[in-house]
Amino acid sequence: MLTPKNVNDLSCEWLSSALGAPVSGYTVIDTHTGTTGRAVLALEYEKSLDLPSRLFVKLPPADELQRAFVTSSGMGRRETRFYATLSGEIPVRVPHCYFAASDDAGEEYIMLLEHLEDSGCTFRNARTRYSENYVREVLAAFARFHAAYWASPRFDSDLAWVQSPEQHEIALPLIDKALKVHASSMPSVFREMGELYLDRTDDIHRLWNRGEPTLIHGDVHDGNLFFDADGPGFLDWALVAKAPAMRDVSYFLAGVLAPADQQAWGSDMLHYYREQLLALGAPAPSAQELWQQYQWHAAYVWVGSAVTLAMGDAWQPVNYMLASLERLHAAMETLGSVDAIRAAV
Repeated sequence: MLTPKNVNDLSCEWLSSALGAPVSGYTVIDTHTGTTGRAVLALEYEKSLDLPSRLFVKLPPADELQRAFVTSSGMGRRETRFYATLSGEIPVRVPHCYFAASDDAGEEYIMLLEHLEDSGCTFRNARTRYSENYVREVLAAFARFHAAYWASPRFDSDLAWVQSPEQHEIALPLIDKALKVHASSMPSVFREMGELYLDRTDDIHRLWNRGEPTLIHGDVHDGNLFFDADGPGFLDWALVAKAPAMRDVSYFLAGVLAPADQQAWGSDMLHYYREQLLALGAPAPSAQELWQQYQWHAAYVWVGSAVTLAMGDAWQPVNYMLASLERLHAAMETLGSVDAIRAAV
């Protein structure tokens, strides 16, 4: 079955084959593009079926340069494989997948996913649910997820396709661009981290892979979290990878905690996460090791944010990224991230 290249290539025949049910009609009720293409379909069936009336669709982005980036980074192929083979087993809430397919190159892919709003889920929950309890709920979900794959032997068998996070060549020119355009209006930590990253890129990436690996989400900002009656869930799995668990935990804590709470809660939150891991039987690193990894991986979040900022509004609105960087800079200053990385490399 050929994979549709865009929404216009969809048909009742293709949808019927993908869903294993007779689709008599459909309407594209929303479509937009960013890092990847997205659409919402309203579906009609020839008979009453236990299938949703709406589906969320992920496809390659419309922009040619963005398509080339997604293909070269393997994002579409990776997320498709996650939904096709892993999404049903991991112990955290993810969108239900009804169909996922990709070509070998990852140039063409499609995912038919649960429309989360129809399931009563909410988004951008840090804005309304933000509290110590909310942060703990997310960390508890992380612990369940990470503990299930901690140093798993499956990384040498059926999960061999899950690789360490890519060190993509696009980061270097974009970090350089971000420094040239934004350094004069940013706190000194922005320039210091950017210059250190450009100078010691390979060493820093090796540092970020130091420690026992597990399965990670890889991109857990507030926009990739949702909440339902059972608690937090995770969407957008294009950066799923094999890496130390603190890649996820630092990403979340550094990006979500308000500056004052970073100082007041940071150490306690790491202690809570570690206790959850131990309770689940995972051999968690010592508290000192977790704190050191937190210092290092907070800068990993910064790299992604600075690269996104350099792209203007193409991936995320600039104002959203500036607000995110304000929190990240405060976190990195509180944690002493630049000095910790400099000493470690």
